[in-house]
Amino acid sequence: MATAVDHIPAARPSKEPIETAVEVSISRTDSPQEDLEKATPRTIDELIRLRAHQSGHDQPIVSYPEQGTAYVDYTPRQLDELVERAAVHYSTLIRQRVTSDDPVQVVGILGQSDLSYLISFLAISRLGHSALLLSTRITEEAHESLLSSTQATALLYHDQFTAVATAVVAQLPNVQAAPICNATSLPAGARLQPALLEPRRETEHISFIIHSSGSTGLPKPIYQTHRASLYTYSQNFGLVGFITLPLYHNHGICCLFRAIHSRRNIYIYNARLPLASQNLLSTLQGHPEVAILYGVPYALKLLAESTEGLAALARLDIVMFGGSACPKPIGDKLVENGVNLVGHYGATEVGQLMTSFRDHQQDKQWDWLRVPPHFKPYLSMELRGPNLYELVVTEGWPSKVATNRDDGSYATKDLFEPHPTLEDAWRYYARLDDTIVLENGEKANPLLVEGVLRENPHVAEAVVFGANKPRLGAFIVPATTTDLEDAAIIDAVMPAILNMNASVPAYSHLTRDMIRTLPRDAEYRRTDKGTVIRAAFYKSYASQIDDMYADEQSGSLRLSREKLLEMLRSEFLKRVPSGMAIKDDTDLFSLGVDSLQAIQVRSFIIKNLAVDAKNIGRNFVFDFPTVEQMTNEILRLQTGQPAMEKLGVEDRMRNMIQKYSNFSQHVPVEKTIVGKHIVVTGSTGSLGAHVVAKLASQRSVRTVYCLVRASSIRSAEARVRRSLQERRLYHELTLSQRSKIVAWPADFGKDNLGLSVQQYDQLLSHVSHVLHLAWSVNFNKALESFESDCIAGARNLMDLCLKTKTSHPAAFNFCSSVSATARTPGPTVPEALPESLSYAQGMGYAQSKLVTEHLCYIAASETGLQARVLRVGQIIGDTRHGVWNDTEAIPMIFQTAKTVGCLPTLDESPAWLPVDQVANACIEIACSGAPAGCMNIVNHEAFHWTRDLLPLLRLALDFEEVGQREWIRRLRASSPNPQQNPPIKLVDFFASKYDNDSARKSLTHATELARAYSPTLQNAGVVDEQLMRKIIVHLKTRWWTGPEVVAPPTAIIVGGPCGSGKTTVAQALCETFSIPFIEGDMLHSRQAREKMRQHVPLDDIDRLSWLAHLRGAVMDRLLTTRAPAVVVTCSALRSAYRDELRTLEEVAGIKTLFVMLQTDRNGELKARMAKREGHYMDPVMVDAQVSLLEEAKQYEVDVLSIDAAREPRAVRDEVEGLIKEAIPLL
Repeated sequence: MATAVDHIPAARPSKEPIETAVEVSISRTDSPQEDLEKATPRTIDELIRLRAHQSGHDQPIVSYPEQGTAYVDYTPRQLDELVERAAVHYSTLIRQRVTSDDPVQVVGILGQSDLSYLISFLAISRLGHSALLLSTRITEEAHESLLSSTQATALLYHDQFTAVATAVVAQLPNVQAAPICNATSLPAGARLQPALLEPRRETEHISFIIHSSGSTGLPKPIYQTHRASLYTYSQNFGLVGFITLPLYHNHGICCLFRAIHSRRNIYIYNARLPLASQNLLSTLQGHPEVAILYGVPYALKLLAESTEGLAALARLDIVMFGGSACPKPIGDKLVENGVNLVGHYGATEVGQLMTSFRDHQQDKQWDWLRVPPHFKPYLSMELRGPNLYELVVTEGWPSKVATNRDDGSYATKDLFEPHPTLEDAWRYYARLDDTIVLENGEKANPLLVEGVLRENPHVAEAVVFGANKPRLGAFIVPATTTDLEDAAIIDAVMPAILNMNASVPAYSHLTRDMIRTLPRDAEYRRTDKGTVIRAAFYKSYASQIDDMYADEQSGSLRLSREKLLEMLRSEFLKRVPSGMAIKDDTDLFSLGVDSLQAIQVRSFIIKNLAVDAKNIGRNFVFDFPTVEQMTNEILRLQTGQPAMEKLGVEDRMRNMIQKYSNFSQHVPVEKTIVGKHIVVTGSTGSLGAHVVAKLASQRSVRTVYCLVRASSIRSAEARVRRSLQERRLYHELTLSQRSKIVAWPADFGKDNLGLSVQQYDQLLSHVSHVLHLAWSVNFNKALESFESDCIAGARNLMDLCLKTKTSHPAAFNFCSSVSATARTPGPTVPEALPESLSYAQGMGYAQSKLVTEHLCYIAASETGLQARVLRVGQIIGDTRHGVWNDTEAIPMIFQTAKTVGCLPTLDESPAWLPVDQVANACIEIACSGAPAGCMNIVNHEAFHWTRDLLPLLRLALDFEEVGQREWIRRLRASSPNPQQNPPIKLVDFFASKYDNDSARKSLTHATELARAYSPTLQNAGVVDEQLMRKIIVHLKTRWWTGPEVVAPPTAIIVGGPCGSGKTTVAQALCETFSIPFIEGDMLHSRQAREKMRQHVPLDDIDRLSWLAHLRGAVMDRLLTTRAPAVVVTCSALRSAYRDELRTLEEVAGIKTLFVMLQTDRNGELKARMAKREGHYMDPVMVDAQVSLLEEAKQYEVDVLSIDAAREPRAVRDEVEGLIKEAIPLL
């Protein structure tokens, strides 16, 4: 039987500094190791330092998963080293205390309860300061209140809480914020300066600050001293543990430090994983050395639902719960199955007080807490009701850090009932106050819910309950004056309840199925003021409350797969934001589904479907997080099929290949198709945009079908247009070229690609080629997450090619990735399928690409489909404008030249290709007679990063060249503000690659076959000075330059020939955006207008004079109105004229944006002009203006061309949409 270890004896008083004391005891040869072993820590940091030098310093003491449940062990010495690194890192933000006279600062920590969180907490302690452990579940106002009330000076946060931290710090000018660092990636060797802290003073300082829940108002800080904390931690079981509690809860942090204090390893649950039975079991079964589990009752409930879980718990020496009471049925079941269940009771303000630790073989009363002898003198139980007592801790208890009474005692507001026969044994009953603690530890305030219910005139009284239950419930006592039936009363209150639910946390929601009515004459105890005595009510109606939570009898429905999918989708659609689509493979939690909603859906399944409730675990939705997975599991349970073990990834890849490899043969249809009609997916990406623009400009191409994820044709068109504009391609496409582009909303996972019957038939009748470039770029998703949309989508596109009503199938060209072969063992990747599925990089993205490569080969061999795999390498900015996404990793490296002042000297030989060259190569191969198979679209001319690239970058950037590890060090030491220093966001990613001295594996790619069919690829040269200048010039325009930068005003020039509708569009823009309008024609000189009236074309002298007047009018109007933009009508037919107006930026800092209204229907323009009465421009001048109109040149990226031949409303809507995108201030 496990017993508590003896308390470590107190050390002799010492005035020596903490660090010196430890170091001396280690280094002095005349000081025996036994003295060090007996040393008692006086601060949290001294505890860590001691354990790093005492016996067992090379044995694991903390274990945390690198990913999933794959744990990494850390010894005390490693832990100490990580703390030192983090402390050095944070010391630039939080100054180290070097003497006990230095002021102690409070530093908030907001983040997931992971290893970096723990290390950061310990680093703050090492710097001599106090950590404020902030819950992630409270409001921004609560965070602000706590930081303010504790006079915090800094806030550390995880990336996912950046928005919260930014908003909070914006209200607190004295608080600095910085991201929580990953200490494992920080450079080793750096050390803090020696500190001269006096232990006797330090032990009384605040070690950390926890806070109350804030369920009845703003949370209050609760201060923990080093002395009180360490006393609590000394009371431990001395067992290897597994903790599922967050470290920002006092029970969680106590359990962790108890293990460290006892020199026993503690496994910390992965904060990135949901609390699910499969994750708990994985750790317990994979680590038999774990002897004690610390968790909330909810975790025990999950494990108790399976035989496997019960067995895992039964082998442990102790299973300890805390945070809330364990439901009796669950606890009884655990104990009956041999689990040594121990209850723990304590509070942040007073530490651990009682447990139900006992002789487990003889005593099965797990829910009766025993008063330990050393606590008994400080315990006072005060009567609060019939056989109900409030626990009060009196002055003198060593772990007590707060008081709420004049005599120094602390009243806990927790109610207990005494054991009928066993002395000093108490069972927790409920809170004295109104807070309801749910079974998952969340604290809900029932007063708000009751107040909403009582507001209804049909309700006399309402009582909300739910202590230690999964969700809230309520009893309603009907008003004596109402004539409504019970169900009608509930209907009457629901609108107000639904409105309330929208404004409170999910765990505080009340649902209709959890509301019951009591008789109008129901009896319950009240105070003198007439209010319900909550504790007494709960006791009187305990059986009715329990009945409401009992699992109801299972339903009887047995549905087909499609019907079941439809039912579950419908149920979840009620719980996600309006307008959000749910696909069968969508991870429901990525849509915001929370734990309460998961419980509600589980209840729905049990009530309606023919399943045994005990087989639908409490964590059912977490364990099967997609509609498809839930459907599969329900059908398995209904048919009695055994659960399948998950296969290895290569087997799963093989199964997926087999699943999608049953291709039908093409049926030839004699039909003549003029020109090429090409389907392109991924047109909203960089490569796709270049492919679309290139195809549209080719005379042989008649139609480019862009299949886009969008809600409507209009949305699809807007996405394609925006993509072309962002890559500076749209402005050079002529009207006839743009008319070739057809954008349709699509869903690749559907058999008909989500198209209408007419659209799909049009493709079948015309398509000659398919370029499949679209793919989900998410390197965290598993292989299966790419199936329904990506892999199935590729198969559906191949089916389209095979179904075409033409003489031969449409050619299918699949854009794969070099990641599909990244683990090729040899030095060269051939232009062929890899020999093994294991050659794919270890992520679902690469594996799914390789699966699809296999499908292409199978389709080609079995059906004759001209299926080609275009395996693409690293893509960079285009050769004309250098446009490259500045958020990608390599541009981020370049940016450190600006933000850090240095670039790394990497020993790498990249083989980059500009995106426009990759697009050309893909088109050349796709439209050639190249055979089916694989080709590597990789530059055959590599270069060296340091010898070749850095000198080119130096032509456009100023930087110092440093080694890769030194670059990482400087990046870590640079500004932590991601707005000022965007590369800091990728510091951990960069460190994983470059914070080492290991030689990087380099693969070359065979490209002979690809170059044989692609002249562009054959002639592609190495990256040169001209290209790098363009790239850096573009990136510099994207890089953040400081808060002082203000968007310049813009002159929106609405141009085009006469009759194109310039004035109509300009006036619409003026009205929509409330900006001034200048009618350009009114600024023509009298002589010029007379010329045009006489059908005499204006010469350049006339136009230049007119353009000068326009520039002056624009400057005057923007100066006097201070408007963000002005709309000007001006034909602006030639590039030279547009250049004249562009001088506004050089002269006055005014940017220009040209909206050019174009049409090739001269007759319509003349008809419009003929209808204008009194206008000086005669219709006969139309031909002259149209002939003068010049298409935008390559450099004119500020030109937005619009087809003006459409309906006026369509033209206006398109222009307004373009302006909104181009000028965000509007």
